[in-house]
Amino acid sequence: MKVNKTIYPVLLLVAVLSALSCASGPAPAQPAVPGSPAPAVSKSDVSVKVVPMRTVTPAIYLQMPNLDITFVDFEITNNGSSPVRLNVESDIQGYSEKAVNTIDIAPGATVAIGQTPTLKPGAIPREIANTTLHYRIADSGGAVIQEETLPVKMYAGDTMLWAIQEGEEWTDTSIFIAAFVTPHAAEIDDLVRKAANYHAESSMQGYQCSNCSEEQWKEYTLAQVGAIYEALQKDYQVKYINSTIAYSNSSDAPQRVRLPAESLRTGSSNCIDGTVLYAAALESMDMHPYIVITSSHAFLCYETRPDDAKSLMALETTLTGSASFEDATETGNEELAEEYSSGNIDSGKSKILSIQELRARGILPMK
Repeated sequence: MKVNKTIYPVLLLVAVLSALSCASGPAPAQPAVPGSPAPAVSKSDVSVKVVPMRTVTPAIYLQMPNLDITFVDFEITNNGSSPVRLNVESDIQGYSEKAVNTIDIAPGATVAIGQTPTLKPGAIPREIANTTLHYRIADSGGAVIQEETLPVKMYAGDTMLWAIQEGEEWTDTSIFIAAFVTPHAAEIDDLVRKAANYHAESSMQGYQCSNCSEEQWKEYTLAQVGAIYEALQKDYQVKYINSTIAYSNSSDAPQRVRLPAESLRTGSSNCIDGTVLYAAALESMDMHPYIVITSSHAFLCYETRPDDAKSLMALETTLTGSASFEDATETGNEELAEEYSSGNIDSGKSKILSIQELRARGILPMK
């Protein structure tokens, strides 16, 4: 399986199925005749190892092509004395298109191939569901070498996995929260447009404060974040509603996370919902938001001056429906200071995740 093990060990979730290797000797070579059909491949000439994943979490699965990670991997060996041509196909039944590859394998050679079937638009379930991975390996004439269906757990589209258990260890997967930050959603465009009504200059310009001092940058950026806060408070009347339950396997740590469009539609959000909502609005203006994840909470940070991590300001988004922007900013800054002073950030107990950096690493918006 092609995985960057230093960053994404979490995705190696399954054990290798036993290799199906036949002990009989190789078939005699068949002479090639121009224009004639390829000779049938004897099953005894081919051995196959299959390594599938057992779960699909859409927020993670949709990132896999960007991260060079594959959902099911095949290692196919030609034990015969003649070249073989095989068709390899797989699909997550009811949820994906079919992935298909044609491979040529020289005598005595082994070829590794990985597939990540493309999820069908609109096929992601609203609750956890059971399905199967179907794969089929056949020769060029259609004769089946190996075919099987394997059980797969399909998570709901709004499920975020914060960690996955591998043996006795839990591996952090919080970086994938960046997939829920969706700056190109039409609803985010509407939010930013409405926010302009609460800005002194009736505009939202992102980082365009040329020749500004450090203090001017701070005031310039705070005015825009404050305008978003006012729009969410007054136009959308966003309230704190905690709705986190998500069903899962016992080896996962899930949480339901609303996409920004849903938070805007329902006028409700909890700490992580509100944080990804604000992050999406800021990113849509080419600003640089951060998400701070603690053991029990999440809040927003952002650079008041572009590409300057020392200029961070914080916002407690759960106060949107009940307090002023100034109070929410003060609370957020106190929380950020506490995470640093306690050593939680330096130790990794709490995470401060730059959306800009995660985009560069290949974690893109779900929508």
